[in-house]
Amino acid sequence: MSSPLLRAWWARAVILALVVVVGQVVLTLLDFGPRLLGWALLATTVAALLWLLLDAAGTHPAGWDSGLPPFVRPDPGEATTYSRVLDSHLDSRDPGPALRDRLVALARSRDPDLADPVLRDLAQQPARRLTPADIDRYLTRIEALRGR
Repeated sequence: MSSPLLRAWWARAVILALVVVVGQVVLTLLDFGPRLLGWALLATTVAALLWLLLDAAGTHPAGWDSGLPPFVRPDPGEATTYSRVLDSHLDSRDPGPALRDRLVALARSRDPDLADPVLRDLAQQPARRLTPADIDRYLTRIEALRGR
């Protein structure tokens, strides 16, 4: 048993052979004196172009999927809250645990067990001033949890 694609190509080959033979006979009877090789090449070229157009027209447009979930724009009020917490932490003389708690909550939303040792240490240590480099390092590790 052959595949449907192979059967379609065999049918096309038979049709092409019939076109070449019938065309050669008809052109000879009409006294055009066709050369068999030239006529066969012309018929093959025309048939191949016609089948290419038919095959291309019968397909559906390509669908592209990036594999990433669609971007959901955060609530502007939430972004303002995060900005306010970050600014107050950086400007405060004695920062509280608000920024640390937000970072830990964000990490737990991605990994409830908090398997990352650096983020687990952040959750267990007392509140302290975090430098911008520390904040960036923690956020980078939290973003890395998304890929797991």
